[in-house]
Amino acid sequence: METLGTIYGGWDIPINIELDKNSIVYSGGVGEDMSFDLKLNHNYNCNIILIDPTLKAIKHFEEVKNYYNNRSKFTGNIQSDYIKHISGLNPTFNKLTYLNKGLHNKKDTLKFYKQANPAYVSQSLIPNMFGQDYYEVEVDTIKNIMSELAHTKIDLLKLDIEGSEIDVLEKMLDDKIFPKYLCVEFDLALKKKDYNNSTKKIIERLQKNGYKILLNKNLNITFEYN
Repeated sequence: METLGTIYGGWDIPINIELDKNSIVYSGGVGEDMSFDLKLNHNYNCNIILIDPTLKAIKHFEEVKNYYNNRSKFTGNIQSDYIKHISGLNPTFNKLTYLNKGLHNKKDTLKFYKQANPAYVSQSLIPNMFGQDYYEVEVDTIKNIMSELAHTKIDLLKLDIEGSEIDVLEKMLDDKIFPKYLCVEFDLALKKKDYNNSTKKIIERLQKNGYKILLNKNLNITFEYN
């Protein structure tokens, strides 16, 4: 295994991961750290769909493009090791597609809750995960997004979506969609909001459907489908 990206936003993947210029990656949850996505694109020239309705994330994506064009500075809450991890890369931006929507288990418009501290980028579709202030965002399923983009498979799915991971994974399995690799942060359990033991249940369901745990780093889990 190797870690791609910052301490905060990086993920562990196999050194011999099967990705190339034709591979499709869905990256749910962008925030203000694209180090993993940028390194994946640089290393494998793969196609990456960035999925996040957070206003700060949308702004950060534009700032990333400006950074590579003219080394302009970032305005957000950037990690101390961020520049170190992205400065030597040569991303192909026509293979990075940004979708201003959230992932969920149905197509809908939902409340998107902010954190009390305005400096923090993460937001959640889950009530009581963060603060009470919200705005509404469009959400959709992986299956619908694949249909919209004419994708027949996903090679790697990353989910860092602040508690919605359970609903998204359940729907994904219901729809018989099996990405080769999964990188999932199980935020409901990490933030002590998993009152129905749903994290344990979805991990067991993933394993019953052919997924093997490659690494579990404090509920940031990398799976491979066999």
